[in-house]
This record gives sequence, C-alpha cells and structure tokens, in this order.
Amino acid sequence: MNIKMIVMDLDGTLLRTDKTVSKYTLDVLAKCREKGIMIAIATARSVHNTKVFTDFMTPDVQITSGGSVAIHNGQTIHQALLIGEEANALASHLTTVDSVGYITARTDEGYFVNKPLDLSDPSWRGYEDAIIVDFTQNILGQTQKIVAEMPSAKVAGEVVSHFPNVKATSFTGESRVSFANKNATKWQVVSAVASHLEIDNRNIVAFGDGFNDLEMIEKCGVGVAMANGIGEVKSVANFICDTNDNDGVAKWLAEHLLGCE
Repeated sequence: MNIKMIVMDLDGTLLRTDKTVSKYTLDVLAKCREKGIMIAIATARSVHNTKVFTDFMTPDVQITSGGSVAIHNGQTIHQALLIGEEANALASHLTTVDSVGYITARTDEGYFVNKPLDLSDPSWRGYEDAIIVDFTQNILGQTQKIVAEMPSAKVAGEVVSHFPNVKATSFTGESRVSFANKNATKWQVVSAVASHLEIDNRNIVAFGDGFNDLEMIEKCGVGVAMANGIGEVKSVANFICDTNDNDGVAKWLAEHLLGCE
C-alpha cells in the first residue's frame, strides 16, 4: 500500500474506553512517521478538548469539531463555521425546545453552556472552563459547533428544518446531537487537507467507528472500521480491525504498513 497519510477518529477508535492511548500504539505511529507517513486525527472534539491528546501525540494534522477546523503544523488551513447570526438564531431556537437539556457552543472566544455542568460526570472532563450564558442574548460570534442533549434524531431534524445551512449529526451511543455548518464533515475536510498537502485521496487510510466517520471511511483510499464500530461503518469499510480497547488501529498499521504483527 502506498499510504501517505493516516487519518484517525479519537473516541471509540484511537482512544481506549478509559480515554488513554497505549505505548504500543504510540510506538507504531512513530514508526509510521519514520517511514514518511503523515499522522492526522479527525474528531468531533474541539481543538481545546483535543489538546490533552495532541500534546503528546503531536499529529501533523488536526481536524476538529467534526470538520469545522483543520490545522496543519499549528496553522489553520481550512474552516467551515456557523456565522454569528446563524449561530445565535440556532442556539436561541434550541432553548425553546422542551426536550433539550444541555446546550453548548464552541467558539474562538470560549466554550459556552446554558447551565452549570455536572463535573462529577466524567464525560465533562476537560470542560471546566465553560462559561454559563443565556443563549437568547446573541452572544455568539463565529461558532465551530453547537451541541444539544435531545432524545431523538427526529427532534434534531425538526430543528435543522429551520436552518438550511446547518446539518445535525448524532453522537454514536449518546443522546447528543452536533449542529454545524453543512460543509463541516470529516470527509470534506480530509479531502481539502489532502489537496493542500498534495496527497492523493487514494493514498489515505482512514479509521473510525461512528456515523460521522462513515463518509471518510467510504471515500478515502483505504477505509478501516473498528470492530466496536456501528454496522453502517463496517458495511462500507475495506477492512475491519480489532477494537479500540485492543489497539485495533495500531495492530492494523503494524500488519499492513509496517509488515509485522
């Protein structure tokens, strides 16, 4: 395989369930980089919430907020954001939906939330800097994404019907939905980054487990689904590797790119 770039989702893919990365995985990625292969992450997490991993992984490319932002060697090379007027209208509308719980928004100015976080819940780890705001007060500038707790995709569909430039993406296994610019997808940004770096899409291997990974798994040169991934992703993948808790990404890379088990 003539692979020039490895693109990996984080949660459920590169990260174990306890949100760690094994030494074995880091060693395999380092060996891939020694062969001249670029390392990229593509995650629904924001740049801020990804920092705890990128500080020690030092990927060449970071695609964050589900495809809203792409950074190469510290420089932003692609963005697909919600503009202030649209972001404010969406956030304000979400406050009127009875079934919606937490509403959060990530902007360059900070991480905003509609009510105090339950910091005893490990899923909020890394969000201690959240700023509590009233989303009816038009406080948002350009926004990477807005995430809301809601019970069903049907409710999300009703919300986006009012906003033609917004898409809704459900979090796999969670009752949360991400609202973002309709052009903010992992695949569109991977393709844009590849063009910027003069890498053919056929020379990219992508790993993922959830709905927002599906398109890049299907359209990159080689798509690898995690054994713990959803059926829809597995159905379009070229390969299925071991689970995230069993170093599936690293095992596949070691076998197929490094020529060893």
